[in-house]
Amino acid sequence: MFAHIQLVAWATALGSMTHVFAQSSSCATNYTVQEGDICSTIASQFNVTIVALETANPQINSDCTNLDIGEVLCIPAAPTCPSGVTYVVQSGDVCINIANMFNTTVEALDLSNPQIDANCDNLFVGEVEPLVSEQSLVY
Repeated sequence: MFAHIQLVAWATALGSMTHVFAQSSSCATNYTVQEGDICSTIASQFNVTIVALETANPQINSDCTNLDIGEVLCIPAAPTCPSGVTYVVQSGDVCINIANMFNTTVEALDLSNPQIDANCDNLFVGEVEPLVSEQSLVY
């Protein structure tokens, strides 16, 4: 009987640990997933990219469809931006339009945002992107 009670206690403790992946020293902070949370809103809330959030939390799948209420996520430090200028991605944005808005080039935008893929088709509404003008780049 005592062995059974210890086994149940051990299994319960293991079960409660399944969602505590995010206790790394590389976390700027931790966040507990709430009902209705999605990766883009969590990333935007902490001024990090979705890619950075997913990298810091490898248990998140590529579609971010496996967040569980109560799960503790590692929130990485927000990126520093040499120019100090950031932009929140809007619906319909593409890299060339963002670059033109800030009088810079797609190449400069790519350099300051290595998480954006070569086709610029992985921008997410609400994501904060650091911007760098060509004048602030160090060659």
